[in-house]
Amino acid sequence: MFEPECTGGCCGFLTVVVQRFGEIVQWSDWEVPSGAGMTTPYPPPELHFDAGQYDAEVARAAADRWWQVHP
Repeated sequence: MFEPECTGGCCGFLTVVVQRFGEIVQWSDWEVPSGAGMTTPYPPPELHFDAGQYDAEVARAAADRWWQVHP
């Protein structure tokens, strides 16, 4: 499990369980932030992705280091 330095007790968070079932990647069991300024009263729906496309996108995102470039 991964989590940022600032978690739910600090400024809120959005979590999701990511699981692989054969050729499908599933996002489920969302936990959404609550409190002042939060307008989403319910979690997003369960989502399903093709595992091959998901793996390709994760690899592309991991290789994209635009944010590390310094002017």
